[in-house]
Amino acid sequence: MPNFRYRAVTQTGEVVSGLISAPTAAEVARRIDYLHLVPIGAVVEETAARFAFTWTAQPRAEEITNFTLDLALLLQARARLHQALEILASDLDMGSLRPIIVAIQSKILAGERFADALAHYPACFSPMYVALVRVGEASATLADVLHRLARERQRAEEMRRKLADALRYPAFVLVAAACVLLFFLTVVLPQLSTVLQDFRAEIDPVAGFFIALSEFIRAYSGWLIATAVAFIIAALVGARHPRFRAATLARFLRLPLIRPLFLCHRTALFCRNLDTLLSAGVTLPNTLRILADTMATMGDTAAWRQVVERVRQGGKLSAVLVEVGTLPDPAVRMLRLGEETGELAGLASRVAVFYETKLQRSLDRLVALVGPAAIVAISAIVGGLIVSVMTSLLSVSQLVG
Repeated sequence: MPNFRYRAVTQTGEVVSGLISAPTAAEVARRIDYLHLVPIGAVVEETAARFAFTWTAQPRAEEITNFTLDLALLLQARARLHQALEILASDLDMGSLRPIIVAIQSKILAGERFADALAHYPACFSPMYVALVRVGEASATLADVLHRLARERQRAEEMRRKLADALRYPAFVLVAAACVLLFFLTVVLPQLSTVLQDFRAEIDPVAGFFIALSEFIRAYSGWLIATAVAFIIAALVGARHPRFRAATLARFLRLPLIRPLFLCHRTALFCRNLDTLLSAGVTLPNTLRILADTMATMGDTAAWRQVVERVRQGGKLSAVLVEVGTLPDPAVRMLRLGEETGELAGLASRVAVFYETKLQRSLDRLVALVGPAAIVAISAIVGGLIVSVMTSLLSVSQLVG
């Protein structure tokens, strides 16, 4: 749907401007009249915005965080919401989020509340984001809520960057080791095996196994490549379905080295979001209902829904968490103390900091372990294979001598 730019005068004499998404310019004029505005000049179609909306990629998390922080700063500077959105829509730093900002501004000018306009874009604005904005609108503290939300998003993005940085080195080492081994099996070993077979040398069992593996890979390379490509495509398609993603994640998280890390991450995420929502004035049942949708993406959907239902019926959060077993005991004890002292949000924040620190230490230990272990393992495999081949070659030289 095209976007139309307009300028109009309000009943108090204030000049306003903005963008409205509509099928025709006549529809834009009707909406302007409905808002009791007097148009100034002609309504102009914004073709560039339509092109951006059609061809730009999905907004990145950093762009949404920048939008949240900049909007909070503009509102704190006494700018009206639609004016702040208009300024941000013209900011090139917003990137692929600009068409969505334009659409949100149009919905607000059409009479929707800001939270309701954001709810039309769940891929960009999570239920927690929308709930906090709704609270900010109701309490006339939208700027403060957005500023707090931006800080929390920055903290979460920093944690994700640390996770990615910590896992990047082991992943690189494992991929490089696999490539070296594959090159040895498909290029180097076939040439050596040809020499050994020509001289009818006595082949070591270890070398024989790898020679057979090399021959299998070369013989069925087309099928293996097609299978790998099909597996990758199936994984990408399946990742779009929540049930498949949740089931795969549940199996992956049962691995011995992964489960402790995931437990720390899940606890920190739950407690951090619990602090954010409660500090913004959201009631505990509504907070848990929002968090249940977020935590369900990490598995144990039924358990989190049970937590929501039990608390809604009057149960204590700490007691329900003990029965369900979704969080570790130390975290639950801290949350129980927060319930008893009436400082649940503050204690949740401290628990989140504790488990974020613990997660970082665990990641550092994992990186220090996995990288060298992968190097030692691939060195042992390649070294053992070389020794076996050299032993066979030595038998050939003795035979020729």
